[in-house]
Amino acid sequence: MRTASIPLKSVALPTEHGGWGFTLEPILLGLLLSPGPHTLGLGLLGLFGFLARHPLKLVYQDLRKGKRYPRTRLALRVGGIYLALALLGLLLTAFTAQGPFLVPLLLALPLGAYMLWADTQNRSRELFPEIAAAFAMASLAPAGVLAGGLGPEIALGSFLALAFRDLAALYYARTQVLRTRGISPKRYPAYIALWSSAFLAFFLQGQGLLPPSASLALCLLALYGSLALLRPPVEARIIGWTQMGFGLLLVLATALGYTLQGLPTLLLGVPALHRLLGWALVGFAFLSGLYLLWRREAGRPIRILVGLYDLNALLGLLYLAFVWKPLPHPILAITGVVLLHLLLKKPYPWPGIGFLVLGLLLLWH
Repeated sequence: MRTASIPLKSVALPTEHGGWGFTLEPILLGLLLSPGPHTLGLGLLGLFGFLARHPLKLVYQDLRKGKRYPRTRLALRVGGIYLALALLGLLLTAFTAQGPFLVPLLLALPLGAYMLWADTQNRSRELFPEIAAAFAMASLAPAGVLAGGLGPEIALGSFLALAFRDLAALYYARTQVLRTRGISPKRYPAYIALWSSAFLAFFLQGQGLLPPSASLALCLLALYGSLALLRPPVEARIIGWTQMGFGLLLVLATALGYTLQGLPTLLLGVPALHRLLGWALVGFAFLSGLYLLWRREAGRPIRILVGLYDLNALLGLLYLAFVWKPLPHPILAITGVVLLHLLLKKPYPWPGIGFLVLGLLLLWH
């Protein structure tokens, strides 16, 4: 779809990538801790509120110059649709909530207002506006917890886990990106942010405000970040993906911690999902192996399929965390995925053999 040669993607999707993680992580954590239409509505509110910022910023910039371009009209329509969907999500939560979900959102309003002001001044990429934006989005998790009728301790814990991760990740990522650009920034602020987040998490764990698994995930993030700061810088793309991976790890670790404490979270369905997905992936592994032996190249569908095997291996790890037994099937699934990633980097015929080996390992049990 185009309006006067204006690509819809340039208007509808934000140009920055870091905001996706800070938006999706609290949504996912809220859905895991308190699944239901109330957290689904908050997910719509957060996602489309995040998406609306970019087209509405374009409208503001154009009108501020006293101009109306074809882009202006398209951005206004797209932003209006996003805002309508965000409002729909808020109404869904309002009609299905069982607790005071508005409290965290209202407390986060000043942070959101500060971020929007910085955005209008073209200062949204500075450190403190980014922290304010991340903390404002993190309020979606405690809002979902309270909307589900859960206690304020769990709501506060969900926010603190995300806030500690956001603070550590922003200082670390900014330092690494500057190093990638050939600049030599001071590294001690990143070290302080990484380890302060971990130590504070362990302290609050002792006060009963955070589960041990969340503290452990933050400690792993601090250890990884500290070691990475001592090594040569890597591409910004790799920095972004690793941070999104640690964000997902923290979300799952926090939800797992509350699940092991007796909270009926969405993770209770992980064993059944792991078994169901595993059976489907057995067949895909053999088909993909034969296909790669025939075509000799791994296209985008194959690489997307690899992501499903990664998900299956992650579900297997969660499965092991629930039962605390060395069950063979999850271990075989994880071993097969590791071998697959190693063999996909090799020339023909190793990628096809990698899928066949994975299929055999999954079928073994």
